[in-house]
Amino acid sequence: MLNGRKHKKSGKMKRTYRYFACDFETTVYEGQTNTEVWLSGCGELFTDDLHVYGSIGELYKYFTSLNCHIIAYFHNLKFDGAFWIDFLLTKLKYEQAYQKLPGGKVKFVDDKDMRSKSFKYSISDRGQWYQIIIKYRKHYIILRDSLKLLPFALSDIAKSFKTKHQKLTMEYKGFRYAGCEVTDEEREYFKNDIYVLKEGLEFMFEQDHTKLTIGSCCLDEYKNILKRSTKLCALEYDELFPNLYDHGFPCVDHKYANIGEWVRRSYKGGWCYLVRGKENKVHENGYTLDVNSLYPSVMHSSSGNAYPIGLPTYWHGDFIPEQAKTETRYFFVRIRTRFYLKKGYLPFIQIKNNALYRGTEALETSDIFDPKDGQYYSHVCGNPVTVELTLTQTDYYLILEHYDLVDFQIIDGFYFHSMIGIFDEYIDKYKEIKMNSKGAVRTLAKLFLNNLYGKMATSTDSSFKVAYLKEPDEFGRQTVAYYPIEEHDKRPGYIPCGSAITSYAREFTIRAAQKNYYGPDRDGFIYSDTDSLHINLPLEEIKGVPLHHTEFNHWAVESKWDRGIYVRQKTYLEHITEKDIRYDGERGIYESEVCDYLDVKCAGMPQRCKDLFVESMKEDRVYDESRSEEEKAFLYENQVPIVRTINDFKRGLKIPGKLLPKRMPGGVVLMDTYYEMR
Repeated sequence: MLNGRKHKKSGKMKRTYRYFACDFETTVYEGQTNTEVWLSGCGELFTDDLHVYGSIGELYKYFTSLNCHIIAYFHNLKFDGAFWIDFLLTKLKYEQAYQKLPGGKVKFVDDKDMRSKSFKYSISDRGQWYQIIIKYRKHYIILRDSLKLLPFALSDIAKSFKTKHQKLTMEYKGFRYAGCEVTDEEREYFKNDIYVLKEGLEFMFEQDHTKLTIGSCCLDEYKNILKRSTKLCALEYDELFPNLYDHGFPCVDHKYANIGEWVRRSYKGGWCYLVRGKENKVHENGYTLDVNSLYPSVMHSSSGNAYPIGLPTYWHGDFIPEQAKTETRYFFVRIRTRFYLKKGYLPFIQIKNNALYRGTEALETSDIFDPKDGQYYSHVCGNPVTVELTLTQTDYYLILEHYDLVDFQIIDGFYFHSMIGIFDEYIDKYKEIKMNSKGAVRTLAKLFLNNLYGKMATSTDSSFKVAYLKEPDEFGRQTVAYYPIEEHDKRPGYIPCGSAITSYAREFTIRAAQKNYYGPDRDGFIYSDTDSLHINLPLEEIKGVPLHHTEFNHWAVESKWDRGIYVRQKTYLEHITEKDIRYDGERGIYESEVCDYLDVKCAGMPQRCKDLFVESMKEDRVYDESRSEEEKAFLYENQVPIVRTINDFKRGLKIPGKLLPKRMPGGVVLMDTYYEMR
């Protein structure tokens, strides 16, 4: 049990906390110009104690009355926290616990230096909310984002963790206000949400996973396993993974301040690619294959992949040292070149932070595309267009296979000692749990398998946002706004490993796609997103892709579809006819679950919009008077159903149901708007 246990903070002071799961319901009605909390509540972990109030102020009064340190979790602090910041600034008039520095900089003070009735918060410059810390008298009330620890919707927590309580539904819209009358149904819905979150948190805490984020829990667990490791017992974590940002660049005349900055240029995400010429066409009779735990697969020794460790050796010049190419080394190289995709090969080079290229595009050439005349140009002002690329060893060799390089030059590089199996004990532990468990235990194992790799790539960027009050409106009300402060003082991950992991993962997917690519006009590979392949070939004709429903470094046959259309990256629709397929061609095994549904994937499109589009494709619909006016206009014409087809899933599609956050006095309101596919 965590309640009453001691929690160590920053290695300097010990506090005893009580833990709570919390929630808000906030006003949503037509024409509103301000917002407020009309229902608030909390449930203390590992107790049956649950409180429901009619305002944010009553909940805060309850917290302060306990006269103890508190950690209270809200599931999506980005939303609920906006009401807290507004409440603290405009209603309680608490001061922000920061110091103003020269040059417009701001620094939040340490916890111990906070004054009573002050607060601080952790909000990244990209709008990620982590926690709010309030000092009241001698106690701290810490509001945390449970979404960072349990990265699921509440409905998914209820299903995946098989909680005793399940997510209910309620009508959000309607004129309400702080202290208004609350129906029994509304109260039960609200309490149920708190119970679901409470059960999910209790399970995590029982496993002693209490860090701020799931990634931090994974790293903490890995470090603990490393300490007990029989294979790596002679090496400390900091020996394996030193902070490369603390090591200056070995060449004085250089644009990089340290080794970490140089290596980070090689870090890229997953390979997401739609074959040019296959977009916006209906493809038939295909399969979707997913890698079984892609990142754990390539991290495990069963993949044969070796990973860089320790401090590197630097070289400068147009060559790769022989020592760097040995089996016990892993190198990173910086090149300057022009490149052209070889015939019959798939592209994967991306160039980010360069106005001449689209950062998300898998480039076929380094030549510059001019949209005015639709032509590519290899020279600008008489000079050849060359690009500078920092590459992992894995990417370097793959580029040599897929591209012709012109005006090629190696500038410099680093090589590291490498080891196979440095993650095995961690991965084996959670793989076994996943394979032999169900419900919450299995879900937790999946979280720990899939979230360690990201901590290896953590940067030093700790830029954050600071709240301020805008000028009063005509009614004297003020809205909270935020401005960014740039900062780079966070402890980074070990970027050589982070970069190598994602590089190995890209290679695994690209090579599988390449073996089944026969050009834009023939059946075969169509689309990939990081750990998936979409191929319209019979299973027995899919080449070089090991199939198994659970084994690492294998592909599971996720589903079979009879029709699919692919618009762009992360935007496609498939009509699924079978799922959970178990296939073994050698033994003649084929098992599956027959089904009939539309799988809609579209980056940025809310689930509500996806459901509405699927509804619009059904022929046997009747007029539904309860729909909003916008939904009725999308679904019907003169009360007669509009029946869409797969071909309507294309750019320009406009669907109601997207919620856009709008700041106003009191907090944030999610305003109804349209999603438009561009």
